[in-house]
Amino acid sequence: MKSFNRAFARAMFLCVMLFSASHGAVASGNDNSVTVTHIAGKTEIQTMPKRVVVLGNAGLDILDRFGIKPVGALHSLLPAYLTKYKAETTHTGSFHEPDYETIYQLKPDLIIAENRMIHLYEDISEIAPTVVLYVDNGQYWQDTEHNWRMLAKIFNKQTEVEAKIATITGQFEAIAKQAKGQNLRAIMVMSSGSKVSIYNKGSRFSVLFDEFGFSEAKTNYVNPIRGIHGNLISFEYIANAKPDVIFLLDREQAVGIGQGKAQAKFDNPMINGTPAAKNGKIIMLDPNAWYLTGGGMTATEHMIADVQQVFVP
Repeated sequence: MKSFNRAFARAMFLCVMLFSASHGAVASGNDNSVTVTHIAGKTEIQTMPKRVVVLGNAGLDILDRFGIKPVGALHSLLPAYLTKYKAETTHTGSFHEPDYETIYQLKPDLIIAENRMIHLYEDISEIAPTVVLYVDNGQYWQDTEHNWRMLAKIFNKQTEVEAKIATITGQFEAIAKQAKGQNLRAIMVMSSGSKVSIYNKGSRFSVLFDEFGFSEAKTNYVNPIRGIHGNLISFEYIANAKPDVIFLLDREQAVGIGQGKAQAKFDNPMINGTPAAKNGKIIMLDPNAWYLTGGGMTATEHMIADVQQVFVP
């Protein structure tokens, strides 16, 4: 009933908003307009945006690096380097549910949405021109580069972004050369409560096998069980795969309901018998960067720093 009431209220608000818009403004051409392409289509922005609402951590991360302060942003589950925006912006909803009324009242000239809100694009874009930062499974760097260049075009930051892309690409290539040179077999796992899931090449964390160049540690003895959040596995699966490196993400820590449980859970005889554990190569990943802010500039730097730990003696 509660979800029905939210949906009804949203529908009524959008009707009022559309009526107001149709009676309040007339569009006019602008020689300074910019058109960009994204996963949801094409968006024309008439002028350099001055009132930006951002509906995800990655977008806020990028704007932070651009030196652009939005008028509205999500305030939950922010990484430490973005928490200042709780005091500097208006709260605009959650990762899955934007606050339409608040966003409308902010009078944005650009809204930046992300993966989790792509199904709401039509509703959001009724308020103001909207672009979507989308990173598909198995296409982390390809899609991230596109997103950075899209925002760079809008905010006239092309020179800075191209320099950053060149730097990041070079770091990916350097790490991949080391990983391939040492023929390192890795496994990417996420711990969430009592469950452990594996993420293979082609998954949302495929960047480890694509850009970073690790090969997958696999086993034919125990089959993973497919699930929404990766494929569920047991510690026996990891032990049989004998990975040289274990990348471990604590989902509970990422969403703010736990701290450090995954590391303690992985301190057991089966895991401790793996080459990864024996050689000190169980890498605890920055949970916010990998799970919530992926695609951001600072977040991508944090991801690279995590993986570089593999090569620290």
